[in-house]
Amino acid sequence: MVDRAEPATGVVAGVGGNPATLRAVRWAAREAARRGVGLDLVQVLPPSHHDHVLEAPQGRARALLEQGRHVAAASAPDVPVRLSVVSGVCGPALVHVAEHAELLVLGSRTAAADLDLTVGRVVGHAIGHARCPVVLVPQIWDPAAAHAGNVLVHVDGTREAVGAVAFAADVADRWGAPLQPVAVGARRGAGADERAIRQRLADAAAGTTDRHPDLALHETVLWGNAAEAILREARGRARLIVLCSRGLGALTASLLGTTTQAVVRMASCPTAVLPPEVAEVWPARAVGRVTEDVPPPVLR
Repeated sequence: MVDRAEPATGVVAGVGGNPATLRAVRWAAREAARRGVGLDLVQVLPPSHHDHVLEAPQGRARALLEQGRHVAAASAPDVPVRLSVVSGVCGPALVHVAEHAELLVLGSRTAAADLDLTVGRVVGHAIGHARCPVVLVPQIWDPAAAHAGNVLVHVDGTREAVGAVAFAADVADRWGAPLQPVAVGARRGAGADERAIRQRLADAAAGTTDRHPDLALHETVLWGNAAEAILREARGRARLIVLCSRGLGALTASLLGTTTQAVVRMASCPTAVLPPEVAEVWPARAVGRVTEDVPPPVLR
């Protein structure tokens, strides 16, 4: 275990006073073990003249990070853990630290007693601007359920959804879990609409079985409000939900789709969100990992 100021290239987990933090650290440690990479535990301090520079922690910050290190070691004892602090505004500072990381993992608030259904400022900035997928681990997540269920990915008809499916397939294959691409229609019974939705699923998942021949694929059409349908389907069936940060109707990367906001706030399992630029390049990245002969999927 080392503490030194070097760029983070494995899994980065933000550590703070939120009780969800230690759940996020536990998830991040297990995922770092699966990927064979290191884990960076990072706490953000108030802005200073050294903003966005990783430094070794001192005092109370070190004590808080050491608590995270103990949780990580209990979950994945062989994963190298580095403790760091960085000063700056929390969201941008974490995005900067994770610029070259494989994943950024954050704890998210529970919505149990909170009427504000928008995501927090830090989470909102991260999932709009990060250069890697962002995983939100809710405080109510049950670690005992981490090894059961599908990887559920929302296919909303955008080009970014193709990247979300490619990322979800990579995770599901690594975990040995089924992949469940899900598309949601407004109302059941319109035959042409259902055919179009199923075509949307087929287009987004094109080439997935070629790249991951052992992956179980369960394409699913749901009906009604998208967020409600996803949450209902995921309850007790999903170990991870994968989304794009920009859904249909969003105007900018910082304005999150309402479906993404609702799912992130209300999900009981971890949610992985791909910022727009990450989702756009992921299909080509996934193809490059396997073979140049399989073309990236294209939405019709």
